[in-house]
Amino acid sequence: MSDRKPDLSIIPETGDALKASRGMANTDWTLPNKGRVAVWVVVNIEDFDLRYPIDGGESVPDYREYAIREYGNRAGMARILAELDRFNVRGTGAVNASFARNFPHWMKECADRGWDMMGHGDYNNRKMHSYLPDEEKELIPAIIEDVRRAWGQRPVGWLSPGLQQSERTLGELAANGVSYVADFVADDRPFEIPIGGSTMISVPYSMDINDKGAYGRARLTPEGFRDLIISQFDELYREGESSPVVMVIAVHPYLTGLPYRIKALRGALEYISGHKGVWWATGAEIAQRFRENH
Repeated sequence: MSDRKPDLSIIPETGDALKASRGMANTDWTLPNKGRVAVWVVVNIEDFDLRYPIDGGESVPDYREYAIREYGNRAGMARILAELDRFNVRGTGAVNASFARNFPHWMKECADRGWDMMGHGDYNNRKMHSYLPDEEKELIPAIIEDVRRAWGQRPVGWLSPGLQQSERTLGELAANGVSYVADFVADDRPFEIPIGGSTMISVPYSMDINDKGAYGRARLTPEGFRDLIISQFDELYREGESSPVVMVIAVHPYLTGLPYRIKALRGALEYISGHKGVWWATGAEIAQRFRENH
């Protein structure tokens, strides 16, 4: 992995773009059928490179941690698909290019269900800032092409591995036709990021309404994760009466796809589905709706 130091002369470009977005009104938008909350389910569909540490571990190769995640790609994915099918919810996959290359049958299953797909790096344990500038410049279009080839469409969304970018990532994404990004957990509504003479839409994501944070940092039980999702929804649903908001449910097949945890997703989807004024959408649909309203 490169130990390069960041180019401090370039970092302000992304920082200034985010600061500029503060002044852009993001409450003046509507959802279909006068909805209150746009709910999108992000399934982080990930593959890992054995040549690099996994989630900060010290062993290389780390076969134990690799196998844990491989379980999600082999067995957990089917359970998540089944639950989303049960409630007629289309997911948004955050997909590593290596997953797209190695698991084309799952990519086809997602395509057949009308899912959206976001680029999610090459391998999940290679963060974007670990690449040299020329490597990143070549990598991003290659990732987009790998996803397109397996999914059948060119992705227009992006979630960086670990939500970590280099100082150049936004510009490279914009140059390659990406129109929305989920890296910035800075708001409950979409907002525009000025970049390269145009704008990119930031679609709300969460590190908390996320099984990795729930089972890792917070040490919640499946029941606790379900209740966390429901509590988040209840408050956003109340707030959404005056101006629509966005809520994400972020899951990983190797975590939520375990047999004893899948009930957390099932219970949350069942609860939210019992409310009127919910727009179950994909990331691309939310970004497009916001863009049309502005």
